[in-house]
Amino acid sequence: METKNIFKSFNEKKSIEELKYNMLQFKTKIEEELIEYKFYENLIEASIYKTNAINLFENLELFKKEINATENEASDLFIEINLHSNSISNKIECDDLFCDNFFIKRHDELEEKTHNFFIKCTKFKIQFFQYLESVIIN
Repeated sequence: METKNIFKSFNEKKSIEELKYNMLQFKTKIEEELIEYKFYENLIEASIYKTNAINLFENLELFKKEINATENEASDLFIEINLHSNSISNKIECDDLFCDNFFIKRHDELEEKTHNFFIKCTKFKIQFFQYLESVIIN
């Protein structure tokens, strides 16, 4: 049986430092993704492809569009994580349970969104690499 990569939150008992650290890790991973995607854009423009590959130009254009969309999503997510990271300190000021629960819920939503983003990136890379393998000159 295949295990599914489903988001699960463990944030209720985490300290402020742990929450900040997790957000910092997400920011770092998003920055790495953006660097990778810049490389993919350069790779698409390189003259390394078989001349007789069917629909080469069209497929590379589709990959370019997906790369651009993912870069935009990554930038937006980075900003969102940055804003949330800055607000984590406000959690200390929460004295009531409602405020605490609201904050954790927001943190969980952002963490899940980030989790799903990285899964999407991995799926894209698998498709992209498989395609490149079939059209790059050996």
